[in-house]
Order: sequence, then structure tokens, then C-alpha cells
Amino acid sequence: MNALIKVGFCVAYDWEMLRKSLPLIYDHADQICLSLDINRKSWSGKFYLFDDLAFHAFLKKTDTQKKIDLYEDDFFVRSLSPIENDNRQRKLMSDRMGAGGWHIQIDSDEYFLNFKGFVNFLKSKTHYLNGKPVNICCPWVSIYKRVSDGYLIVDNAETTWETMPFATNKPEYFNARRNSHFNAISTFFVVHETWSRSSEELKQKLNSWGHNDDFLSKESYLKFWEAIDKFNYQFVDDFHPLQSGVWKKLMYVKANSIDELLSIIKTDYLFKINKASLYLKNSRNWNRLLSLWQKRF
Repeated sequence: MNALIKVGFCVAYDWEMLRKSLPLIYDHADQICLSLDINRKSWSGKFYLFDDLAFHAFLKKTDTQKKIDLYEDDFFVRSLSPIENDNRQRKLMSDRMGAGGWHIQIDSDEYFLNFKGFVNFLKSKTHYLNGKPVNICCPWVSIYKRVSDGYLIVDNAETTWETMPFATNKPEYFNARRNSHFNAISTFFVVHETWSRSSEELKQKLNSWGHNDDFLSKESYLKFWEAIDKFNYQFVDDFHPLQSGVWKKLMYVKANSIDELLSIIKTDYLFKINKASLYLKNSRNWNRLLSLWQKRF
């Protein structure tokens, strides 16, 4: 049975974050594909600056086992929306890596705390590979902002973790990494350096990413983000920019760098997941009954 671990990254203007994310997964992946727009255009069609010399020097230093495939292509289609270009690039990248095995897609700003454990978990579930389509999701720890002496991270309760599909046995992408497959939730956490950027870097992200068309007002939300600091963060409630109820509150963690923050999160924070709740969420039969019940009422 083909149980290869195939990892893809969509690479763009924030490729420097690969310096942290790529080494975390490198040793435990069988194939790695980095997809990069050949014209250095975002999914919104905007050109971005890209230091090719520094990028290739990083790849040469990192790819000691010669497992990285740099896939450059035209990933911007004018007739498609930003999220459709996002979906298209992910699908082309999965096609490039070939059928079979576990297809994992990670963004440059996502850092696995235990990728080795995640891979071992996937290899223990090889019966999924020839079965029904399934996504293996991971809980996210989202870094919201760098403030004086530390970081603000999203503080989720143990039963309301934000999750994202990372691995799948059937690579289809309808809304970035999301699709209609059944979502099984793992206990392997990923730290997401999502909004923790400078104001200018954040503006570039919001004008370039797949969710570019999903905002009613990016400018208004940026003003809100800029106003949050080390002291007033505790008054913020339900602040996810695209979906209500996902981010309820913030937590302050004292750290001088992302590396220190990752170390603190990994060693000093016990992320509990309610086992009974997780069992039900991962049961196809329970979810089928729940869906029927909701339709009835």
C-alpha cells in the first residue's frame, strides 16, 4: 500500500517563514513540493517582491536529502477569483506529487509542534487510504499579534479548538484546504503565525490571499487590529474577521521571539481536548445521525 507522506507548500511573498516551518517537517516527509508562481503574482493578481537568490540559497542549505521539488507555474488566472486560484494551485501541486499516499498541505506560516508524531499517526491509519475520502485535521494555535515583550495568541476552550484539514487521502480543494470530505480531528497541534506581522506585511497578506474578497472592510478590521495591545486585549471578544464564534478571547504569552514562543507553547501549555467530544466528532455514524436530526428539526 502506498503510504508515502507527501507535503506541499504554497510559496509566495512570505517565503521567509519557511525558515521555521520547513525544517520542522523535512526529516519526516517522503516528498516535498514547493509551488511558486513563475511570474511572482499573488492569487489576487498582484506582483510581489521576491528575493530569488536568498530563497535558492535557503533551499540548497535545507534540502540535504534532495527531496524538495520546486514547482514553478502560472498560478494566477484572471478569470478566477482569489480563492479559486488558491484552490487551483493546491490541486495542481497535489497532481504534481502524484496519486496515492497521504497528501499534506502546510502554509509557510504554520509550525507543527510534533510532525513526527503526526506522521506516525497517519501511518497507523493506512486503512483509510483505500477507503472513503477523509481529511485529518489539526487544532490551530493562532498567533494574533506581536506586542511589547511577547505575543497575543487565540485562547480557545478545550472543546472549541479551531481546526484545519492538513492531510487527506483524496486531495480536493474547494475552499483552500477545505472540501466536502469527512473531517477526522487529530490531537497534533499546529501554531499559525497568521496575523502576527507588521502592519505593512499584514496589509500585503490581506490584499493577496485567497480570502481577499471575503471582507466587508479590510481597512476597518486593520484599525481594530492595530488598536489591540498588551493591556486591552482582555476586553476583546469574538473577533475572528470572517467567522463568528471561532476566536473568543486572547491570551498574552511573554516571549522574545517566535522560536521562544514555540518552545513555551510546546513545553509549558497543556492543550487538553475532551476525549468524549473528540470520539463523537470523529464518528461518521454519530455525525450522520446528528445531520439527520438537525434536518428534521
